[in-house]
Amino acid sequence: MDSGHAPAPLHVLLFPFLAPSHMAAMLDMARLFSDHGAKVSVVTTPGNAHLFHHSPSSISVHLLPFPSSTFNLPAGCENIATLPSSLTANFYSAVFSLREPLSHLLSSLHPDAIISDVVNYWTASIAGDHHIPHVLFLSSSVFAHCVVNDLAVHRPYDSISDQSLPFSIPGFPHSVHLTRSQLPDVFHYSPVLDWMRDAECSSHAIILNSFFALEPEYVEHYYKLGLLRRNLFLPGPVAIAGEPVKKGKKVEPCLEWLDEKEEDGSVVYVAFGTMGRMIEEQIKELALGLEISGERFVWALGSGEVEEWIPEGFERRVEGRGLVLRGWAPQTEILNHPAVGGFMSHCGWNSVLEAVTAGVPVITWPIHSEQFVNEKMLVEVVKVGIPAWDGFKSVKEEEKVVVPAETVAAAVKRLMGSGEEVVAMRKRVAELAQLAWKAVAEGGTSHVDLSRLIDGLIAIRNERRQIKG
Repeated sequence: MDSGHAPAPLHVLLFPFLAPSHMAAMLDMARLFSDHGAKVSVVTTPGNAHLFHHSPSSISVHLLPFPSSTFNLPAGCENIATLPSSLTANFYSAVFSLREPLSHLLSSLHPDAIISDVVNYWTASIAGDHHIPHVLFLSSSVFAHCVVNDLAVHRPYDSISDQSLPFSIPGFPHSVHLTRSQLPDVFHYSPVLDWMRDAECSSHAIILNSFFALEPEYVEHYYKLGLLRRNLFLPGPVAIAGEPVKKGKKVEPCLEWLDEKEEDGSVVYVAFGTMGRMIEEQIKELALGLEISGERFVWALGSGEVEEWIPEGFERRVEGRGLVLRGWAPQTEILNHPAVGGFMSHCGWNSVLEAVTAGVPVITWPIHSEQFVNEKMLVEVVKVGIPAWDGFKSVKEEEKVVVPAETVAAAVKRLMGSGEEVVAMRKRVAELAQLAWKAVAEGGTSHVDLSRLIDGLIAIRNERRQIKG
């Protein structure tokens, strides 16, 4: 019955995993829902609240106490990036223990749907308890998701004991070869993989931070596989949707340094994310490789002990040609600066999308998680990247090889050169950048996908209200 009042906006509750890249993508997702008129609640812990200080006023933040002491975690360490790997299992147990307080929060907020990071797979059953739709959010590509799904089904690696022996995935759109050493961490904990797949099967839909034109074959492949058949929604790249990157800002000194470079595309940007840790020997080889390459570079080193590992006299010898950044770096602005023509990256998906939307090709240097799969996509499928080195690669810290300076230098010179391969790569990534911006514009595939998801969730809410009478 029409009461004469406008219908209440859709109320969605977002629950990100407590890791920097996951939280950044989820906050962008929250902003997009808010921009589309939804009421948004984000759930996190007190130690991560500062990450949401600059979120729009239309987004409310709810804090759940984090049980650090109960699980023998250092006080205040509520983000996986702040912990040594030896405490990872404790951290996951602490996150899982948020199940009950999250359920209580749902009882008081009464959202119309919960959107949860796939790592928080256990939220699917909570949504079921509260009779609301559950949507899985993956801050990754459709390609990577298909790799995980297909490997879980076909298990081509079972008959291979050699960690370095490549295998392909049966029926995959591209002939992609992986090794056991490159498999994402989840394959080393098979129960977790099964639980994630169960959560996907019971979810209303899947959100992936991608856009259709980047990987159309894998959207088709996902549905063709027919095993899970959840609705896919691709509203990405979520970091640029509704909020264009401001190019050429002169706020940070590093951007002013780039302004001084007269030749466009002459600088390579080097960064390995918030969790891309390297040992001392590798840091030294990387520094020497950048030095002997002769190319211009900006290196986002981070902070902490790595600062002490820089070879003596390195910054003096590369002064004017190379710049080392400590602490936070404005990565989006750097990549979008005209002087930057290449990106040496750990292949975290957020960074991959930032490179693509900036039209910058990549030197791939995966370190952990699904980054080795992302490398395959960039190098072998989309063909906008070259590997930093060929040979053995592993997700495990104890199995990593040290890439020598000469190999680093060769990769940098190759990407920053003018060979036919690189020219084609630059053309392709420039085209993808245009397609990304078109996708998030009004009427683009990403914009339409988000509207479609919201409309579907509203329809479910209205149907439930009618049934309740």
